[in-house]
Amino acid sequence: MILGQGSQKPGMLTPLTKAFPRTVIPLLDQLDLVLPGLRPLLFDGPSTYLTETPNAQPAILISSIAILRVLEKDFGIDPTKFDYFFGHSLGEFTALVAAGIISLKDALLLVRQRGMSMAVATANCESEVGMFALIVEEGQVENLEQQIKEFIDSEALGEDEFLSIANVNSSTQLVVSGHVSAIMNCLGQIRKFKGNDPRAVKLNVSAPFHSGIVAPAVSVVRRMLQGMDMNEGNVKKIVSNIRGRPYGHLIEMRESLPRQCVETVRWKDSVEWLEKNCGVERWVGIGPGRVQTNLVGREVKGGKASVLAVEGMDAEGMEDAANALRDL
Repeated sequence: MILGQGSQKPGMLTPLTKAFPRTVIPLLDQLDLVLPGLRPLLFDGPSTYLTETPNAQPAILISSIAILRVLEKDFGIDPTKFDYFFGHSLGEFTALVAAGIISLKDALLLVRQRGMSMAVATANCESEVGMFALIVEEGQVENLEQQIKEFIDSEALGEDEFLSIANVNSSTQLVVSGHVSAIMNCLGQIRKFKGNDPRAVKLNVSAPFHSGIVAPAVSVVRRMLQGMDMNEGNVKKIVSNIRGRPYGHLIEMRESLPRQCVETVRWKDSVEWLEKNCGVERWVGIGPGRVQTNLVGREVKGGKASVLAVEGMDAEGMEDAANALRDL
C-alpha cells in the first residue's frame, strides 16, 4: 500500500465527508483537538495557507487516513491484509498510522512540528532555495546520481551552499534540493564536462526537502519519537525511505525516521525491492493525487494496470475502488 501521496487543495475532503460522515467527522473532530484551526483550511482554504509546509503535511496525512478509514469501516476492506506499507517522504509517517505503529494523534503532532521546523529553516535562508526534478533517458539515473555526488564532493560546491539528492524516484528521474545557485552550477558542470544533459523541471514546493537546509527537523523528529509509544507489531511491513527495503526492527525505525528528513528517498529501490525480493505484483495508492502511484506504474512489470489509485474524491469512486480491492 502506497500512502500519503500527492498534494492538498481546499475542499478535496468535502465529498468524502458528505458521503461518509459517520467515519470522517470523528477524524476531523480529533484533528480539531490536536491541531485547532487546520480543519477550516482543509475545506475553505485559502490554498496559500493550506500549502504551507506546517499545514500541508498534517492535511495530506489526515486526508489519506480518512480515505483508508472509509474503505475499512464503510466497505469492509481490512488494511491489515496488505503485505507492505510505504509512502514517499511524508507518506512514510502516514504508513506508520495505517499499519498501527503510531497513533493518528501522535502522527499529526509529529508532522506539524516537523513541518514547522522545515518552514523556519527555509525562511532563514538568505538566497533562493528549491527543488528540481531531473529527467534522463531510461536507465541513466544511476549515472546522473553519481555525477551529482561527485559535484557535491568537489570544490565546485561553495562552503555556504547546500545541495542534496532528495529523491531517486525512477529509472528516469531524480530530484535535487538545496540552493538554486548550487543546483544550476551542478547542472552546468554536468552538461559541460560529463556529457549528460538532463531535463530540469522546477518543482512547486514550499521548502527544499531532504537537504541540509532543513536539518533542524532531524532533532525535532528524534525528540518527539523518544516520547512516543510505538507498536512493533507491523514494523517489518513498513518500507524505509532511506534504505529502500522493509525495516528489521523498531530500534532501526526510531533511528532512521529522523534522518529521513535530510537523506535521499530511495523510492526506485523500494519499488524494485518489493517487486523482485518480496514478489509484490499489485499496488494500491491511498491519498490525494497520483504522483507516487504513477511513478510505480512506470517502473513495475505489470505497468499502470497493476496499480490502483484511491484518491477519495467521491462516493462513487470509493465504491469502485472498494470493489476493485475485493477483486484483488
